[in-house]
Amino acid sequence: MKPQSIARLASLFILGVAGFILLLGAYLWLETERVSREIRAREEQSARAEVMAGLKQMQSRADSLARALALWDETRQQLVFTDYYTLWRDARVRDAGMVPESVEAVGLYDKQGRILVAPAAAHPLLRQVPGVAPLFLLQREHGRSYFLVFLPVHADPDGGILLGYLGLKFDYARELRQVRTYQFADLGKLRVDLPEGSSVSLAQAPTYTRYSTYLNPDRVAFHDLFLTSLLRLMVVILFLLFLAAWLLQHLLVRPLRAFSAEIAQLREPGVHLPGKSYIVPLAVLELENMRHSFNDYQMRLSALHNNLEQNSRDFYDQARRDALTGAFNRRAFDEDWKSQDEDRRLGPLALLLFDCDHFKAINDTYGHQTGDLVIQNIAAALLEALRSADRLYRLGGDEFVTILSEADSYRAEVVAERCIEHVLSMNFRQYGMSEPATISIGIALSEGDGITLHELQKRADLAMYTAKRPGSRKLVFYSEDMGGMAALVGNREISAVFQAIANPDLIELHYQSVIRLPMEIREYVEALTRIRFEGELIGPGAIFPIVQARNLDMELDLAVLRALERDMTLGRLPAGQGVSVNLSAPSIVNAKVVDALIELIHKQPGRKMVAEITETALITQIEVASDNIRRLRETGCLVALDDFGSGYSSLRYLASMPVDLVKFDISMVRLLESGDRRQCLMMEEIANLVVTAGYEMVAEGVETRELLDKVISLGFSHAQGFYFDQPTAPNEWS
Repeated sequence: MKPQSIARLASLFILGVAGFILLLGAYLWLETERVSREIRAREEQSARAEVMAGLKQMQSRADSLARALALWDETRQQLVFTDYYTLWRDARVRDAGMVPESVEAVGLYDKQGRILVAPAAAHPLLRQVPGVAPLFLLQREHGRSYFLVFLPVHADPDGGILLGYLGLKFDYARELRQVRTYQFADLGKLRVDLPEGSSVSLAQAPTYTRYSTYLNPDRVAFHDLFLTSLLRLMVVILFLLFLAAWLLQHLLVRPLRAFSAEIAQLREPGVHLPGKSYIVPLAVLELENMRHSFNDYQMRLSALHNNLEQNSRDFYDQARRDALTGAFNRRAFDEDWKSQDEDRRLGPLALLLFDCDHFKAINDTYGHQTGDLVIQNIAAALLEALRSADRLYRLGGDEFVTILSEADSYRAEVVAERCIEHVLSMNFRQYGMSEPATISIGIALSEGDGITLHELQKRADLAMYTAKRPGSRKLVFYSEDMGGMAALVGNREISAVFQAIANPDLIELHYQSVIRLPMEIREYVEALTRIRFEGELIGPGAIFPIVQARNLDMELDLAVLRALERDMTLGRLPAGQGVSVNLSAPSIVNAKVVDALIELIHKQPGRKMVAEITETALITQIEVASDNIRRLRETGCLVALDDFGSGYSSLRYLASMPVDLVKFDISMVRLLESGDRRQCLMMEEIANLVVTAGYEMVAEGVETRELLDKVISLGFSHAQGFYFDQPTAPNEWS
């Protein structure tokens, strides 16, 4: 977490506490409102219960009144003799005290429910009983609400003889208010939401009756008092918080800032500035003691600081240098280019990536001490060859890199060739090596085309990979055909190699004749490895760099032996046709590979077999290799020392391993065509030495009649090359 200033932390703390207080106040206010709403809801429920009870009491009272009136003899007489009905209705009923004042109208109906005489009053009854009595209705008429009661009137007490019906009309609001006392329901502004002229049963009256609820003065007073108190409390707390913030600022934050500024002034060696904090003591005792203690130590630390600075500069330089070569190391490379922002766009420059060829073989053959000397000499040669302003970085192992600023392709090639020449001029024989050490260089250019350093490194690495392939020039510039499809092709070829090892049927062996001299007849053929993958033929230039980089030599050799057995079994190789097969350095010391070849020889009696040992310079277990070679020779198999004179194979291995044939590398054979008398003489002497030692010789790369005549004259017993034929599949033999 990024450190924060004490002022910021104090402010955040005060704001956090203030925010918490505000949230707490808001929470209490919301809770108060919620409780108030719940109390209000309970009051409304109580008011509704009161109204329901009032309606029941009103219905019960009206029913009692109507039944008493229906049992009155005069009521029965009016239904039988209607002569004085109007007088009875308008005066007699009220004079007799049979109905209260809340009754707006009284009426009698015949047996068919028709009113006897339509009243002329302002609030008349219905002309027809609207149903089966008894009925209790709520009616809306002329903007007012009425409570209607209809009861049957019988002639006998048992109710068997129906004389007619009695109807009463009450003022709904007045009657409802009179039946009881209301504590919660306020019926002062009671209204009924019914359409004009419509009526509903009394049971539905609560649905259409609208009224308000009395406010509880105690609850309202408590609610207002609580909110007022809460607001005042929050104001007091916030005031105290701001007071605390002010005290914190003046008693802690400002002194700590002054103390921090004083410490910052003391960072430079020899500087001792007391500052304002010395004049005005700090208010906090602990801070004052800490300030004085720190300054007591500062004087002694200043003396040490000067020594540490010098040591730091020395250590910094050592940490950025490679101890073995004196060149800058990977850390220096990363730091130098990180300081210039690795992702920025680069101007015109060239990145050169150097790699020592076959360094692992040198290490394994001559020992790590010799390997270190080789690396030291290569680094010295490169430093001497580079321009004075150029830096050489050792990235690790045998890999170096340099950046040539303001360099185009011509300047980069000149520097690269000079590096190769300087390395070749080094005398590595003084360390017991019998072959020179060489380097491969991958070059990537940035001509202001907007690429980053990271992309430039990837391009140089790809160019390096190309330079290390067999037959490639030792310095290679990156080109677009490498970048566009390199990843895709590489992945396809890697997949092809692994699948071919798992399934030897993907291996397609091509065969090239090895000619017996001077008769010029085919004695045997050499099996050369190809892979048929996804309809395309992948050659050795793509196969073997992958195999060597991933240490798949033994696995591939076993797969090639199975493919060779397949061709023999299927008759692709004529019966009795001799064949040679290549074994890598790891395979010749591996019992499993040697046993597989011996088993194949036993399955093909009478067929001439030759085992060509490649990359002999990579063989570290000479005694094991020699024992395996003897086992092969005991089966009748001939053994050839391949690539003689290429750096992979030398007189040392010729003297230490029991072989039958020596195959001169194409680079050695081509010396006969160079026109250089010294080179030709050297080739003649070497050939004479090999023949005198009792070995048969094979010349590789014979492409002209003139070269063939020269190798015959030197005593070569066999020749191989395009002059005779090219490697072809068995089905293409003529």
